Amino acid sequence: MPAYAQIITHTPEQARQWHEIARSNPGRVARTLVLRPGQSTREGDNQGDIYPAVEAVKAISAIRGADNPAWVNLVNGGIADALCKNVSEMVIFIQTLPNMPQELKDQVTKEMRSPYYAPLEILCNAVRNFQDSPTKTDKKVIAALRKNWSEMMDRIWNEPENTLRPEDSHTLERVVVAQIVVRLLMIDPSFAEFNTSILYEPSDLTVQIIARHWKYSLKDPDIRTTASVLFLLFEPSQMHPRQEAYFRSNRLETKLPQIVSKILVGVSPTARSSKQQQAKALFATFAENLLRSTGRTSADQLDFLMVILDVAKKDAKRGNAELEATKVLLKATPLWNALFRLLKKSAKPGFLNDSDPEKEKEHRLRFMCGVVGLAANVLHGASFAYPSDCEALVRIWANENFFGAIEETIEIFIETPAMTMQLSRLAGLIERFVVAEGSPEIQKLYRSQFPRWRTLGTLIRHDVKKQQINGRPSWPLPNQVAPRDSTFWDHAAWQCFGSLQLQCMDKTLCGKRGCENVGSIACTCKVVTYCSEDCKTKDAKDHQLACGLLGLLEDTVGKKLSNSAAKSGGQTENSQASTTEDGPATAGGAAPEFNELD
Repeated sequence: MPAYAQIITHTPEQARQWHEIARSNPGRVARTLVLRPGQSTREGDNQGDIYPAVEAVKAISAIRGADNPAWVNLVNGGIADALCKNVSEMVIFIQTLPNMPQELKDQVTKEMRSPYYAPLEILCNAVRNFQDSPTKTDKKVIAALRKNWSEMMDRIWNEPENTLRPEDSHTLERVVVAQIVVRLLMIDPSFAEFNTSILYEPSDLTVQIIARHWKYSLKDPDIRTTASVLFLLFEPSQMHPRQEAYFRSNRLETKLPQIVSKILVGVSPTARSSKQQQAKALFATFAENLLRSTGRTSADQLDFLMVILDVAKKDAKRGNAELEATKVLLKATPLWNALFRLLKKSAKPGFLNDSDPEKEKEHRLRFMCGVVGLAANVLHGASFAYPSDCEALVRIWANENFFGAIEETIEIFIETPAMTMQLSRLAGLIERFVVAEGSPEIQKLYRSQFPRWRTLGTLIRHDVKKQQINGRPSWPLPNQVAPRDSTFWDHAAWQCFGSLQLQCMDKTLCGKRGCENVGSIACTCKVVTYCSEDCKTKDAKDHQLACGLLGLLEDTVGKKLSNSAAKSGGQTENSQASTTEDGPATAGGAAPEFNELD
């Protein structure tokens, strides 16, 4: 509650009195908290005493450590049940000064926390102070939460109060349920299975509430907390070993589609939104929160996105069309825009605001690899499930500068295992949907995206380096997929990307990307021409990274494309990395002698 609000809930004298009562007569405190209008205790306490009583209990609950006899006495006096009922029933009753301006009253109304926040905060303090081996007091609190949980969640879901407003005063309100849940799952994993799987029960609203709070989060702390808890429901291996064992033994992975459905309801614009509208809202939320988050939160949210898509994909294969979120993702321009903007920013240290440089570098790399891997997986899956929608997807990627973001970061992530495989898949599939099957409009758009000398040069040099260390790459057997970390992909990546670039470029035009003038001034590589010395000079910084290697590209991929075009009467053969529904198999481009790269 804002400090300037001039709100009167109780007097200093009441506060001192109840701090003493909380330690001397805990049962009286519990009886007071559940009073309704017009009721009083045998000691004469009424609803006006609830606020000072809650404040006294909060102070005691905030004491850290196992030795807190005042809290033990309160729990033995029934405070846990009273707080839970307080969450379900408490209302705001306040007095204001007589001459309080209306403008200030309106501001107070906007910033005032929900009536159930104070008891929730106390319960959260208690739960966060649980011991790894729950004490008798801890178990009594857990029992009270189990008993009252459904009613508490019903109240919070149906009466969001100001928790969805943007004021900073509501940040803590949006994380308190998530904090309680994650601690309960770590200390008592059976809570997840209470009352026929409480979190998975269709009538339970816990996941929906946390998802809604995640949607309305505005700053890193509430974004991180809510998203992390939702992610952990899918990946218990990231939690306490006790929770992971419980998850596996009860086969809760079979119920993950229900969690996705609950998340979709939580972010839904209205109660009557269609599944497609829910999916759009989900991806819009990811886009907004990715741009708002800092630190490791960006990488964590990307993990959260990918695990939702993975569950949706598996569930769709079982015939549940309800979770086919991938089709909506194909046209989710705001999300792709956010991902590629952050991918480009991640090239520079400091992007993630982490105080530990090594940790910051680790999270940056995780984010880079995640974005590239996500793009490859989405396009690969869509090529089988929704091939007619793939042109729209690669159009969004071009418009949102995906290739520019890759160019800024490729030198950082190229050494990571499996990344050349992902780039091979991307280049091969994009070539299919742009060059082989694309409309004239998409082909024109992709002409403006190339050349990308830095990307191509980095890929070729990476292959040279790997061959100098490991020798020639091993080719996979026919109809078999090369391992993700095979050096085969180092060799395939530059060929697939080079093939895409050569087929998108118009070699009669200036070699500087974006210039459409006819080229007349040849570069020393004899592969590229420029329309003027000015364009040649401006392009030199990037072009020099690949200049000495372009002869190799022409001798391999270029000749392959020329021969294919001649045989097919001018239609180029699709030289993409061959794919199956399970992943890419071989590079269908040129197969040069390996000593050319020594």
